[in-house]
Parts: sequence; structure tokens; C-alpha cells
Amino acid sequence: MNPRHLLFRCSIAIGLLLSVLLLVETIITYRYVEGDLVREEAQRVSDRHVRSLLRAARLMKVEHSSDLGPVLDEMVHEDPNQIAWIRIIASDGHVIVGSDDGNGVPSYSPNALQVSLQQHLPNERDTASGHVLSVLTPFSPLVFRLAERPPLLPLPAGTSQLEFVEVAMYVKGIIVNFGPLRQDLVVGLSAAIALLGTVVLVGTRFAAYVRAKKIEKELAVARQVQTDFFPTGNSSPMRVDYAARCVPAWEVGGDLYDVFDTDDGETAFVLGDVSGKGLPAALLMGFVQGAVRASCAGRSAGRSRGAVERLNSLLCAKTPQERFVTLFWCTFDARNGILCYVNAGHCPPLLVREDGEIRRLEAGGPVLGILAGARYDYAEVMVEPGDLLVIFSDGIVEASNANEEEFGEDRLISAIQRQVRKPPADICNHILENVSAFIGTQTSQDDQTLVIARLESNQRRRLTSSEAELAGSVQAIAP
Repeated sequence: MNPRHLLFRCSIAIGLLLSVLLLVETIITYRYVEGDLVREEAQRVSDRHVRSLLRAARLMKVEHSSDLGPVLDEMVHEDPNQIAWIRIIASDGHVIVGSDDGNGVPSYSPNALQVSLQQHLPNERDTASGHVLSVLTPFSPLVFRLAERPPLLPLPAGTSQLEFVEVAMYVKGIIVNFGPLRQDLVVGLSAAIALLGTVVLVGTRFAAYVRAKKIEKELAVARQVQTDFFPTGNSSPMRVDYAARCVPAWEVGGDLYDVFDTDDGETAFVLGDVSGKGLPAALLMGFVQGAVRASCAGRSAGRSRGAVERLNSLLCAKTPQERFVTLFWCTFDARNGILCYVNAGHCPPLLVREDGEIRRLEAGGPVLGILAGARYDYAEVMVEPGDLLVIFSDGIVEASNANEEEFGEDRLISAIQRQVRKPPADICNHILENVSAFIGTQTSQDDQTLVIARLESNQRRRLTSSEAELAGSVQAIAP
């Protein structure tokens, strides 16, 4: 195993352990706050109110607990959001006196009272006003006369008629005191759950991440292989001046272009667009490019409609229907100044004359790979001196900006006309720069491929040489 992978797995294991410990610790703390800490706070609040009741009884010189009804009502009304009721209960369980809010609350049976006292815990009750905790505290009129005795301590032995003060508090009123703490615990609990989920997700996706990195490396290799398929520089013995670029939308593209010499001395230009993007389109692109090259092994194969028809039949047989190819394939005969082409559903290339006339090369047939019995025609065009051939994929004219407006053929023609007399490389760069500026920050959704060629026939070269010789002869015989 890769040492870096082992270190990563160890880090994931440690992170998982720490996140589980943090989650457990936070849950325990939260339960402590919601349970024990709330009960402890309820006990403290009850003790405080009992002390207040004792002070009020001493100040009023009350001899009997039944005289404390107004005091109990006042204590409840002073804190109605926290205190549900306060009442004084005899040892047999009957209510001696209570606040008005306690009317209708069931009294204790002697056994229930003894059980509650033995538990030393607040009693939980559900009422119409909400969940309450009630605390029972020993209480006796004798305490009123024992000014030096701290309250809430057990009465002397032999004291009779023991009474109890029941202070009932709303749980929601007590929990309010721990609002910031509970909020911090909720945040900590959420963070612990999020951390645990993240660590689990990273751990489970690690294998997929490693595979993705391998695929990324393989795609880089595929991209380099695809780039190697494209021609570099001017490889034509006829010295055809051309420039070409392919800007893939993904790591690898589905567009193809090629410029090469046929066996009979013609120059072939090919530009195709495979449906879809990514690796599947790139694989099909390589297949089509190899088939086109192989079809040019025989004499004048580029002019044969049968070559395209055979390629179409092969694609129909070997590829699914959702995969198809648009293709423009032409050969340039520089000796006779003839451009022969077939267009299989591709964007019509432009033949730009020196006088500004633009001719669209549309003859051919449907896209490849859809109709097994499709027929294709080829056409011939006489090339004039200085004609510019512009072949492009739909990623150029269909490039969209933020307003979903397409670059379009009109903008393409304008960009060509501004640079028409410049070298093909300058024209190619100018067009792609215009497309990039047009789409701005938008991501290109399709591959952008462009081939620019300046077509010059040998007849023009021979004529130019003859004119030069004639001029030299005239100059030689001139007086």
C-alpha cells in the first residue's frame, strides 16, 4: 500500500475515534443539563422560596400554616413563568393551604407522600400549563418560633404534626436559566454529528477518490494521445498554409481534425464532431480519424462517395444510435485548383474569396451513424488564387454568453473579414479570441475546433514564375 494512503487511513481512523468521543461527551453533558442540573436548580429554587416563606411567617408572627394563603399567592404572582403553585401539605397528605393556582391539583395519599420523601428527588408531573417539577420540603409552625434555627433542617425529635411545603415549578421556566449553556451544547452536538458524518463520508469515499485520481492520470494520458493525433505544423509537401486548433470542453474532446496528403498527391482536410463529450466521444473520434486515413490509401478515395457510405455503415453497425458523427471531408488538388468535398451533416464550412464572396460548402448527406442506407454526394469547387477555407465545429457558432445569446455565423464571418488577408494562424487566433471574449466567464459547453487554410494552386505558382521570367527578359532587352 502507498505510504501516503496508509497515513491517510490512520488519520481517518483517529478522526473517527475523536468525533465519536466528542459526540458521546456532548450527549452525556446535554442529558446532565436536561436532567440532573435542572433538578438541582429546581431544588435550589424551592429552598429559596421556602426560606422566603419562613421569613414572611416570622415577620407576620403566623401561628398556623393555614394563615399563609395570601403569602403563597403573592409568591406565585411574583414569578408566574417559573412557579406553577405553592401549597402546604399535612403529613397525612391533605392540603392545608395553597395558592390559587394549585386549586384542582390532586392531593397526596399518605403512601405517595412517603414515597416522594424517600426518593429525595423532585416529582415530575404533566399539567395543562406544561411539564412541572414539584419539590417537597419539611415545614412546621414550630419553626416559626425557632428564630435561631436554620430553616430546612430536620425538626427536633418528638416534634409532631410535621408539615411540608410543595413548590411546583415549570420545567421550561427552569431551563431558561441554562439557555446559553443549552445553546452551546446544541451547537457542539451538531458540530460533533457533522464531524462524524464528514469523517465517515471521507473514509467511505477514499477508495473512490483513489480510483478518481487514477482515472484523472489516465485522462491526462488520453489527452496527450489525442493531441498527438492532431497534425502539427505544415506537413503538406504542397506547402498549403493552414492553421488549426481544438479547445476541448472537457479533459478530452469529441472533435477531430486532420490535415494530410493522400497517395495521389492531394491534400485532405477533415473536421468532425462526435456527439457527446469526454472519453467515450474521444474514443469514437480516434476510430473515425483512423477510418478516414485508411480510406485515403487508394487513389482518389477522398472523392468517392463510397468511402463515406462505408464509414456510415460501419458506425451504424458498431455504435449505439445516440452516438453519431458530423463530418466534413475534402481534398484539395493544387495542380488543377480543384476542391472536392463531402459534408455529412456538419456545419457548412466557408470558402472566402479574395473579392469578399463567401460560399458555403453544404453538399453531402446526413450525419454518420444514424441511417444505415444513407447516400452521400460530393461536390467540386474551382479554387481561385488566395481563397480562404474556414472549417469549424458547432462549438464555435453555438458558443453562448451569460444572456444565452449564441456567437453565430455572422460574428464568425465578421471576424474572418477583419483578418482575411492575414496568415491563417493569425485568423485562427483572432476567431478563438473573439469567441472567448464573447462568452466571457461562461464555461464552454462544447468543443471548439477550427481549421483555416489558404488555398494556392500550382497553376498560379507557374503563372507567377512565367511572369517573373517575362519581366526579366523585358528588362534585359530594354535599351
